[in-house]
Amino acid sequence: MKKIGLMCTLGLWAFSVFSQPMKVSGIKEVMVRTAEWQLVHPVPNESILTWVHAPFYLGLLDLYDVTGEKKYLDTLHAIGEKKSWRPLPHILDPDNIAVLDAFLRTYEKCKDPTILSETKWVLDIILSRGTKQAMVSLKNNPYFKEWMTWCDALYMSPPVLARMTKLTGEKKYLDYMNTMWWKTSDYLYSKEDSLIYRDDRYIGKLSKNGKKIFWGRGNGWVLAGLVRVLEVLPQDSPYRGRFEQQYREMAYKILSLQQPEGLWTCSLLDPEYLSNGESSCSTLFCYALAYGLNNDLLDKEYLPQIWRAWNALCNNINAEGRLGYVQQVAGDPFPFHENEWHIYATGAFLMAGKQMIEVIEK
Repeated sequence: MKKIGLMCTLGLWAFSVFSQPMKVSGIKEVMVRTAEWQLVHPVPNESILTWVHAPFYLGLLDLYDVTGEKKYLDTLHAIGEKKSWRPLPHILDPDNIAVLDAFLRTYEKCKDPTILSETKWVLDIILSRGTKQAMVSLKNNPYFKEWMTWCDALYMSPPVLARMTKLTGEKKYLDYMNTMWWKTSDYLYSKEDSLIYRDDRYIGKLSKNGKKIFWGRGNGWVLAGLVRVLEVLPQDSPYRGRFEQQYREMAYKILSLQQPEGLWTCSLLDPEYLSNGESSCSTLFCYALAYGLNNDLLDKEYLPQIWRAWNALCNNINAEGRLGYVQQVAGDPFPFHENEWHIYATGAFLMAGKQMIEVIEK
């Protein structure tokens, strides 16, 4: 199957978006195509409320924002109503409340009070546990799924809490988010490397090539999580400076690790392990870096690198709209292939697309 870089014909439909990568119309077209492909290719045997869907739901909302096509908003609204705007039952697991951020963004558009009240009920239960007893170690921790013990959790839960404060004015959600973010980050973040370990099993562990193991997608989750917190954090918040500082540290490090073709490898400091660019970490990086450019967190000199990332991601999309070269559900680097896809990567691609449009418009 030929990629977007060439004219591809699918029935009566011709697709040559990659020939105009810096045009708003071209970005919208490739976003629509990937979203439509994903909508007709659901993830097998997965609840529509699992964390893997959360980025896709946010991506659909971003697609609605840039196209005005109400069907994308209606799709998410139908999912929320079908599930009564409630997450999966084990609400203490950060993964299980990731979909609530998309639900809260839907609330911002439709103002259905049920969405807010259901989310508040869930978050108040989580807050009732307090923070002093939080165990951030994953090793020998029978409660590891109830705290943010792995770096991915910083994408799943904190943005929900931060957005809840924005919508309700109740500072307790933001305070809890701030406390829990830094409990996890202070434990897993390597100041020396400006990268974060996936969990404490990897601290001090080296790859077969003798390199530290910093998982690409794990760092992508955290950098994107920082963005989603900063999106809703008030400019005058006393917490903002520290989040911006960590964003800049990680972003400039990630930029220094970009491979010549524009993507990132799944083991960031060990590109020799798997040298191919991996799509899921690269979509998250592209999204987060473009946001930084749009919001004056990064210097404009990095614009060419961000465009190179976007172009390379478009080259990983086939004529049908499937984004390939996606590492499957994991917790560390391992092989992936051209025909492998996943819904979280499609969602992050849509999120990146909205930011790339804003880059052009600015």
